[in-house]
Amino acid sequence: MGIVQTAVTKFRTTILIMIFLIIMGIMGRAAMPIASNPNITFPWVTVSVFLEGASPEDMARLVAKPIENRFMKLEGKEEVRSINSASFTNVQVQYDVDYDIDQAILDVERAINEIRNQLPPEAEDPRVSEARADQDFPILSYSVYGFSDLRSGYFIAKDIQERFEKVPGVLTVEIGGVPEELLEVEVSKSKLESLGVSLSEIGNAVRFNNVLIPAGFQDTGSGKFAVEIPSLFETRDDVYNLPIKSSGSKVVKLGDVAEIKRTFKDPTNFSRVNGYDAISISVSKRVGFNELDIANKVKAEVEQIRADYPNSLQITPSLDTTRFADDMVNELQGNIITAVILVMVLVVATLGLRNGLIVGIAIPFSFLVTFGVLHFFLGYEFNFLVMFGMLLGLGMLIDGGIVIVEYADKLIDAGQDRKEAYTNAAKRMFAPVFASVLTTLAAFSPLMIWPGISGKFMRYLPITVFVVLAASLAYALIFAPVIGSLLGRRKGDSDRSNDSDDTFLKKNYKKAINFAVKNPLETITYTFLSMFLILGSIVPNYGKGWIYFPNVEPWLITANIQARGNLSPYESREIATDVESKLINVKGVDSLFIDVRSSSFGGGDGIGRGYIVIEDPKTLDISGWDVLALARNAMNDIGGYKMNIREVQEGPGQFTAPVEIQLYSENLSLIESKTRELREWVENNIEGFTGVADTLPKYKIEWKLDVDKERAFQSGISLFDIGSAVQMVTSGIKLGEYRPDDSNEEIDIRARFEKDKRTLSSLDEITVNSRNGAVPVSSFVSVEARPNAASLTRRDGKFFHEISAINKPGYNLNSEMAKVQDWMDETNFIESGMEVKFGGLVQRGDEATDFLITAFYGALFLMFIILVTQFNSITQPIVILISVLFSTAGVFLGLTITNSEPSTIMVGTALVGLAGIVVNNNIVLIDTFNKMKLDFPDKPTQDLIAETCLRRLRPVLLTTVTTIFGLIFLASGYSIDVINREIFEGTSTVKWYQVFGIAICSGLGFSTIITLLVTPSFLMVLENMRGIREKGRSFILSIPRRIRGS
Repeated sequence: MGIVQTAVTKFRTTILIMIFLIIMGIMGRAAMPIASNPNITFPWVTVSVFLEGASPEDMARLVAKPIENRFMKLEGKEEVRSINSASFTNVQVQYDVDYDIDQAILDVERAINEIRNQLPPEAEDPRVSEARADQDFPILSYSVYGFSDLRSGYFIAKDIQERFEKVPGVLTVEIGGVPEELLEVEVSKSKLESLGVSLSEIGNAVRFNNVLIPAGFQDTGSGKFAVEIPSLFETRDDVYNLPIKSSGSKVVKLGDVAEIKRTFKDPTNFSRVNGYDAISISVSKRVGFNELDIANKVKAEVEQIRADYPNSLQITPSLDTTRFADDMVNELQGNIITAVILVMVLVVATLGLRNGLIVGIAIPFSFLVTFGVLHFFLGYEFNFLVMFGMLLGLGMLIDGGIVIVEYADKLIDAGQDRKEAYTNAAKRMFAPVFASVLTTLAAFSPLMIWPGISGKFMRYLPITVFVVLAASLAYALIFAPVIGSLLGRRKGDSDRSNDSDDTFLKKNYKKAINFAVKNPLETITYTFLSMFLILGSIVPNYGKGWIYFPNVEPWLITANIQARGNLSPYESREIATDVESKLINVKGVDSLFIDVRSSSFGGGDGIGRGYIVIEDPKTLDISGWDVLALARNAMNDIGGYKMNIREVQEGPGQFTAPVEIQLYSENLSLIESKTRELREWVENNIEGFTGVADTLPKYKIEWKLDVDKERAFQSGISLFDIGSAVQMVTSGIKLGEYRPDDSNEEIDIRARFEKDKRTLSSLDEITVNSRNGAVPVSSFVSVEARPNAASLTRRDGKFFHEISAINKPGYNLNSEMAKVQDWMDETNFIESGMEVKFGGLVQRGDEATDFLITAFYGALFLMFIILVTQFNSITQPIVILISVLFSTAGVFLGLTITNSEPSTIMVGTALVGLAGIVVNNNIVLIDTFNKMKLDFPDKPTQDLIAETCLRRLRPVLLTTVTTIFGLIFLASGYSIDVINREIFEGTSTVKWYQVFGIAICSGLGFSTIITLLVTPSFLMVLENMRGIREKGRSFILSIPRRIRGS
């Protein structure tokens, strides 16, 4: 208590500290990065291995398996995944989200070093890197078109890339839709034969003459000179004039047998933007940087780039995720300001101007301190969960101030001056106010240890509430008494005139409380019956199933194209063009981007992945769901390919499909057949699923070349010679690299035959040198066509396939999943040697539910310990916790009345948080009753309880109404910004929080009735029982005296 006295006495120092904290908060808010979603760093590590020419089966067997076996023993790992395609293996280790990423990378690097000798010696060294789950969608993407030719477009894109990379906060800038540059050595087969030059001679000449030779220094005694041997290719002419063979006095140069040109590699992908071929440039940001600031700087750079190039060059935005972030931030800030204004008006109207301002200053003070702590000490960005935590804390943070001011008012009316009154009020109410805040923090504390992605995502909310309430506690107990002692009302001022006992509210409440304390058992019985009626009868029959996270109206839709067969990139582009013609004119589509390629995206048969950006929902007369439905309807009449159109998920499940059925087995053919069987049944029998997809590999026709090794050996021909000859008719032989003066990157030097010779039938014409002269390659090689998977996926050491889907609106996800499970059980679908798991948002929801139930009980236990310590009683804390349990009935009643779809994340978090809010009013109520019982021991208990409730009526209602005011508009489905004079209904921002707001508002409103009527009834019962016990004890103690007297 000495801290209060010191703060009031040394008020100048206290005010300076307050000013310092406010300045720190202002600086923190100005410097805080802004983001829509929390920046979650996933401790996922990727290992990439390249082995040229190896099939997916060979990559899985020779490369992935030894790596997986070692990674399965890593400490802290949760899952090991691998994707194996031709010449390439990608292995990903997923750790728990709280695992240190630096330690994870170090562990993986050590493991790779241990098993490096188990990998094929021809394989390149494994590359270890951090993997981020959010890399699929950059914050900005631009499309460049209108250039004269591909080379000029490439150089323009490279210039834009370099300029974007200089923007602070930009992590990567990726170019798509244009192949890499190449120095192509197009060898003439006839010239090779006429000049007697072999392929190995060409390769050796390039390799041995394109190396860095450190010649050293020459010290002459009179000086030290560097000696340089020009040994690296610098220009195309260096390659053209390279000697490759000498015959007597004649030297054969590379230019004598080949045409050397700087060109591009064969295209493997195209970028299509709104129906045009384009070069795409995608920008990703670094963690911890303000995405809105980055976007604004990039956009300013784009304007400068446009000024530097001709008007014919078009640079158009194809994706801007910051638009959603900007809208959400502005909308939430507007709602917070609106709520602050409403709360301030309510407090001033209820408490009077002076007292209202003393209480109201707690709002900006607590918010600014929160900004300072979150930025300078925790390094948080300003995201929607931080803002929502502040909005949630808005009503709670003034509770302590109201209690202090109310009590100080009574002391002033009793004759104390304002300095003495505020000092004594803070001392007297220190314990109940501290206990109230502590119990609220205890309620939110289990959310701090929420495991998994959901926990890391939602952790911002309880931490923000923690800081807000801690700042409000400091204000109520230290700064408010100082301000009150200087600016509070004096005796005789009219600030209390609005708390008259003659008001309509108090008159009617007096009748109600008198009935409750006179008939406590009846009141408690009616309450229990009402709760059981709500939870047992009304709620179970309103027909809404639980979902993991609120279904937010989409603003971005993925459009993925699936097709089977050996499609070239050009054929894939034709399919993409057909898709564009059907989608581009769909109502509500703002822009359409498709990345086209011939290979699949991590398994399956995808040839194109795109996204549809929806027009601004605030100006669009249909919803994002309607746009999604129209896009799907537009693709009904298609042939030769399939479309998978889905909305992009928001929240902690943004990288997870609602439905994921995962199949594992060591038997590849078994798992593939079972995946096809299951998908077919799901598509034909489950009406509630849409967008069904799987990861089955795309089987292509592969030309297998079997080499007669014995015959080749007898002729003195190595497999390398044969392999080089085959490469000359395919993608070519990589001879080396060089860096031209006009490029910042090295360019491959690759040799191959002329275009008309690059067919497998040319093997009959291609020769290799043997002991007996030139021999056709076809003499040692037989060609066979066979199907081969484009990629193979493994998880935790087993082959893996997954069927994913999303649930249609109006269908219960859990019920539809139960149908799948029942079918599997009835048909004995799961065979020996295979395993089936259910993942996706269903699994996440079950995990979240289990945790939140545990968290709720844990919060009750922590609060019980604090309350027992505060009241030194067992029975009174039980009464308070009963009111918490009763509040859950109000939550579900509110959801039922509003016909809301309950979200596991939002409703579960609301229930845990509500537990802390509900106890506050009960603590102060019971504490006041205990104090009055000590001050007036002879007064009847009924009168004491009734008077206590009448005294606490205004502060209880005020704290409840202020909390509800902070959320009421969002709970009603409206977004109101009084500063910008904007009102929106049903926006995505509103949908995020509506269920949470409904749960808090209805639960708190219901619990307030419990606090004002049922808690007094319980107190009356406890006092009656105490009186009975005392009478019984007195009777027992009087028995010996009666015996002696008789």
